Parts: sequence; C-alpha cells; structure tokens
Amino acid sequence: MSARSRSGALTAGLIFIILGTIFLIDNLYPGFSAWRLIARYWPLILIIIGIKKVIEYFTWPGKTSVTERTPEE
Repeated sequence: MSARSRSGALTAGLIFIILGTIFLIDNLYPGFSAWRLIARYWPLILIIIGIKKVIEYFTWPGKTSVTERTPEE
C-alpha cells in the first residue's frame, strides 16, 4: 500500500469514526440533533482535509532520480 492510499484510508476511517460517533450520540440522547450539528460544522471537514493536504505537500519526500557522483581521479 502506497503512502497516498494509506493517508486516504486514514482520512476515510476518521470521517467514519466521527460520523458514527455523532449518530450514536443522536440515538442515545433524543434532544441531540446530528443533522443540526453536521449542518453547522460541515465546513470544518473541508478545512481539516485542506490542512492535511498542505501538510502532505510539504512533508512528501522528494524523489531524486540522479545520484551525485564524485569524479574519479
């Protein structure tokens, strides 16, 4: 599994955990509205994904295709 697919799997897993937690709380506490919470805070998901992408961009290891050679004497 490549680093990108692992990262995507992590993001998807975290989203499922968060959504599952919200809906569980919605079932346990009838006064809680999951839809109101999601409708209010959905932009945070976009912000978190954007921050993750920026961090990945700056921490992604660069590929070096040419190795430096020392001149032979």
